[in-house]
This record gives sequence, structure tokens and C-alpha cells, in this order.
Amino acid sequence: MKKANPSITRRTALAITSGAAIAGMTGRTFAQEKPKPAAPVLVTSIGQSLDAFQVQLAVKRAGIAFEYDAHAEPPALASVKAVLLAVGASLKGFGDAGITIKDELARTTHLLDEAKKRNLFIVVLHMGGEERRDALSNQLIELAAPRAHRLIVRPDSDGDGLFAKIAKENNIPITVIENVVELRDPLKEMFAGA
Repeated sequence: MKKANPSITRRTALAITSGAAIAGMTGRTFAQEKPKPAAPVLVTSIGQSLDAFQVQLAVKRAGIAFEYDAHAEPPALASVKAVLLAVGASLKGFGDAGITIKDELARTTHLLDEAKKRNLFIVVLHMGGEERRDALSNQLIELAAPRAHRLIVRPDSDGDGLFAKIAKENNIPITVIENVVELRDPLKEMFAGA
């Protein structure tokens, strides 16, 4: 009986092993690396309240490079590494901007989709307290909060436990501060070195 050439046998075994490894990887989806907080950041409103304007003042006081656009569209995310979404619906804000809740839900969805595509760090903030927890705000919260990497709220923003529930179900860190004036320190900590 003819003996097999050892070098051919080793090459064949290696080829089979490599092929099996590649075949095992076929169709497997590799998770995107979790984004880290980094500057510059985009601050925008989700709901057209003035809360986003107050948030951008806190970002400025924290010394973080940022851009502010209350009506930001997905192309605005091209030049940033994180996005801060200040959620809170304002009927006056909708009227001034000439949009509806349906328009704002669509814009928010497009922003979140683009942020995910670009692997940006997403922070959802609710600084309007109980006043900004009406049915319109809740639609925006339920859309944006589960897709955040961090939540920052006031105690009276979460009187019904909605944010705590979303944080727990989606394993999202949540920070509770008394008011927007206290926002500077959590932001400085989050974006330290950015």
C-alpha cells in the first residue's frame, strides 16, 4: 500500500480546517463596537421645546466642543461623534417650526437611524420635568430613549418610572439630576478627555 505524502496530508488538513472555520463564520453578524462619548457633539431638540437650548448652554459651560441645531437633520451628524437629544414636546415650538408631531417622529427616527449607522454615542435628556411629560412627549420618549447609550433626567421627569423602566429593559445607564444647572458635571465626566 502506498504511503501518503505527509506534507500533502498536512496541507489538506489545514485547508479543511480553514474551510470549516470560514464556513462557520458565513452568515454570522459581528456586533458593532459600542460607541464611546467623544466630541464634538450635536445638540438638538426632539419635540421643539426650549430644553435643547438650555442643554447646549450646559455643554458650553462643560467646555465640550459642540454644534447646536434645534431642527437638525441626518446630514448634520456627519461632522460629530455624539448626539445629545433633548426630548420634550412643545405645541408652540411645533407651531413656530411649522411641523407636526408626525413630522418630529419621522425626523427623530431618521436621526437615530443615521446615528446608529455612523456608530455615534447617543444621549437622551429630559430636562423639562413633569411639564414635558404629556402624551406628545411620551411618544418621542418611547421612540428615542430605548435607542440611547445614556439617559439623563430630572426626578420629576420620571414620576411614573417610564425612564427607569426603559433603562432597566435596555441596560442603559441613567443619571438623575435636580435641574439643567447640574448638567455640567455629568457631561464633563462623560466626555472627559474628549
